Amino acid sequence: MLHGLFGDLDNFRSVSLHMERSLSVIRMDLPGHGKSPSNPSLTLESMADLVLDELAALGIRDFHLLGHSLGGKVAMALAGNPKARGLQRLCIVDIAPKQYPPHHQGILDALLSLDLESLKDRRQADALLKSAVTDAGIRAFLLKGLYQHESKRFRWRFDVKQLAKDYPSISQPPHMQQNVDVPTLFIKGGNSDYLTAEDEPGIRALFSDPSLKIIEGAGHWPHAEKPSQFSNICTEFFHG
Repeated sequence: MLHGLFGDLDNFRSVSLHMERSLSVIRMDLPGHGKSPSNPSLTLESMADLVLDELAALGIRDFHLLGHSLGGKVAMALAGNPKARGLQRLCIVDIAPKQYPPHHQGILDALLSLDLESLKDRRQADALLKSAVTDAGIRAFLLKGLYQHESKRFRWRFDVKQLAKDYPSISQPPHMQQNVDVPTLFIKGGNSDYLTAEDEPGIRALFSDPSLKIIEGAGHWPHAEKPSQFSNICTEFFHG
């Protein structure tokens, strides 16, 4: 399971507990996120290569792959890599293989402008981010990635500087060296506009066996908003 931008492996904690009843589940921090080391490049393709390297290091030969948002783009780049020979099924959550407008740029700018050296607590960080990030839910999500280092200074659990540098590349469609022939499920949040009917031709051009499930009443984070329904859809799909 691969989480989205600014997230970490805990984003899939509740659904993984459900799915672990019948599947072996590995939640992974993307490079530059959570406890994974960063990299001089955090492009979609470099992150996909690092995920493939980690699967090889773990001795995993056959696997299903699930990715949400940025993690979905990384999963598509991985699936389109000839080295991903063990991939059996692919699930992409609320993202399409296309270029998106830079709607995270304001968030990145706000995070970069925050002086972590003088920051006293999360409440202060929330107040400083409020003018640029008006949505309280998004601020709460971002602040989950803020922690107090052993130096007593605050740090982000994601590499803000490198993500900002590579953001233009992250916004692009994933580079896929080959089309994907394994069964691929796209899950869309019914209230989200990240995945639309206009994306279908582009999807069918790259994926030979795509299908779609819509989770009504959910937005861009259907796994967090409708965890039971999301888990059931994924489990049924991965069992084929």
